Amino acid sequence: MKIGLVLHKTPAKSEEFLISKIKGLMQNGHEVILFAYKDDNFELCEVVGSLKISNIFIFQVLKMLISYLIIIIKSPLVVYRYLNLEKLDGVSFRVRWENLYLNSKILGKKLHWIHFCFATTVFRKENVAKAINAKMGVSLRGYDINVYPLKNPNCYDLLWEKVDKVHSISYSLLERAKSLNLENNKKQIIIYPAVNKDYFKNNKSLKDLSSKNKIEILTVARLHWIKGLEYTIQALAKLKDTNFNYTIIGSGAEYDRILLAINHFDLTDRVKILSHVPHSDLKNFYKKADFYLQYSLEEGYCNSVLEAQSMGLLTIVSDASGLKENVIHGKTGWVVPKREPNLLAKKIEHIIRMDFAKLNTIRSAGQVRARNNFDLKIQNDQFNIFFNEDIF
Repeated sequence: MKIGLVLHKTPAKSEEFLISKIKGLMQNGHEVILFAYKDDNFELCEVVGSLKISNIFIFQVLKMLISYLIIIIKSPLVVYRYLNLEKLDGVSFRVRWENLYLNSKILGKKLHWIHFCFATTVFRKENVAKAINAKMGVSLRGYDINVYPLKNPNCYDLLWEKVDKVHSISYSLLERAKSLNLENNKKQIIIYPAVNKDYFKNNKSLKDLSSKNKIEILTVARLHWIKGLEYTIQALAKLKDTNFNYTIIGSGAEYDRILLAINHFDLTDRVKILSHVPHSDLKNFYKKADFYLQYSLEEGYCNSVLEAQSMGLLTIVSDASGLKENVIHGKTGWVVPKREPNLLAKKIEHIIRMDFAKLNTIRSAGQVRARNNFDLKIQNDQFNIFFNEDIF
């Protein structure tokens, strides 16, 4: 089966969830074509680069005319269907032809499926699949469903109408999509993220926290307000009687803001931000840590939480969206209400004082669940089913 995946840009090495998805489809015998802005270092599968818009008007007009000529000669019926579908949706004449140009590289391909790996990649492409007689799929992820629609009401109404099958990384996101007008009669499947259990494994036994001189705490997250890092820092500032180091691995636009919070709460000697750590080196940081914190305001599911549990860390998360499905409170880790730094601080202190045997039971349960239920092979098999046209 030939599957076209649509992304904003080719996956970075750290985006393991996308790379493993592509590898899994190819291992199951599918031909994968990626439609995205191309990074020259990406060679996993065929990439059809997105069209670039020229700032010079005459050059852009010439590029459009050439693209029109090629696609009309190559696939006249596809062009006719596409423009007619756009017209039926009330798209203006000018925008119809702009969209034809922007989507000409996809429209020129013969595919069985077009799959939008993020819902926000679908805009101005809603009619492409039907024009080339392909099935249309979409994956629901955190930002696309929890944040983007707040700024753009009803943005997915056309997507819900056109899509054949919906993949969500959590039940929470799927329920949120239904509140945004996704109808129950649309075919839906939950495929959780997966962890590379052969790499993220750790045989080190848990140490009694009460006997440690210093507790090591870790978060892997981009520096963005939605990750709740300021609330995390505020909570850690309340641990007056606990000697700890807190490491944040990630980069992003909120670096200065988070640095100010660290300074404000007088934690510069205890909290450090490491901006550039290759994904392949994360294992060493998981090995050194005792706790993993993910106190996000919203989260689709979070691969880092799975990796931490697979490595045997004591894991604390907020009650944001998919995190409540990622960690089972009191059994595989702990779930704390978001935006409550006082409660988070108390929970950390409580865990440090907990009976060692009880802590080890919870830690082991989290490790076993992450490794048994979120294996890459399971994910690959589920995506194979997703794209099998006979299994709906």
